[in-house]
Amino acid sequence: MNKWNILMVGAGTMGRGIAEVFAAKEIDITLYDAFPEQLQKAKQTIQADMAYYAEEGIVSPEEIRNTEKFVFYEEDLEKIAPKVNLVIEGVFENVDIKREIFDKLDKLCAPDCIFCSNTSASNIFEIAQISHPERLMITHFFNPPYVMPLVEVVMGPKTSSENVKTVCDVLTSVGKEPAVIKKYIPGFIVNRLDNVLSREIAYMITQGWTTAADVERAIRYTSGTRYSFEGPLSLHDVVGWDLTTSVSRDVFKTLCNDTDGDRLGEELIKEGRLGIKTKKGCYDYDDIDIQEFMNKRAHRIIKMLKVIRTLDDPE
Repeated sequence: MNKWNILMVGAGTMGRGIAEVFAAKEIDITLYDAFPEQLQKAKQTIQADMAYYAEEGIVSPEEIRNTEKFVFYEEDLEKIAPKVNLVIEGVFENVDIKREIFDKLDKLCAPDCIFCSNTSASNIFEIAQISHPERLMITHFFNPPYVMPLVEVVMGPKTSSENVKTVCDVLTSVGKEPAVIKKYIPGFIVNRLDNVLSREIAYMITQGWTTAADVERAIRYTSGTRYSFEGPLSLHDVVGWDLTTSVSRDVFKTLCNDTDGDRLGEELIKEGRLGIKTKKGCYDYDDIDIQEFMNKRAHRIIKMLKVIRTLDDPE
């Protein structure tokens, strides 16, 4: 019998997606939200998500039934919190709200309950002043949680390795790929590396050295292709560290070292080009149906992950 009884605090996009992950594998998870309409929307969205994933061939009929059987909905935190042994906080990125939530949970939950936050930006270890900080960590899922395998697990200054292993084990049991970061650093792994790349891309474009389309073409048809089966360190092993290190001595000194933010992003914001939500960003989306575009994007992610799994299988 499964020992986990999970509380997901916040029934927004990430909260309901995380609920799908655990429920599909027969783990009880309760979605808590203070707004009943948000819980109703979550229930409807989970049903729609499962129908879509069934069309894509990545969910079984049994897993669909499990999301109906093992997801519970609750608007009374005091009622559910004492019954759970793992909490994942997923409210929006507001420090005061997060602090209030953790203050309540610390009083309501059992002493051995493990506390996780799905934050992508907040230093939860400074925000959450809980009685047992050795049981506090970040578990950063990626959207859509049911599809994306990676979960970044971030340790705080007092987080115990034993509790990290426990959480990583349960994540692995539901098909996730945990990556552990041993201390809080802004951006964790993925967003931090994305920002490194974005800074250099913005620099090259604003200097007039290349175009957005050519940069993306270059990435998609070299690193983007290779990264589906090997990371950059594995690539350096293949090329030879003597060669890559020699190249780095010349390149590093010419790289952008801006610290004030993305210079390309600042220009686009001034022009009101915020991305797909304004139908204009680095590219124009005036003639594109946004929902259709997003569905196509999700389909591509799923299709790519299927290919990656075949590459990971031993031949």
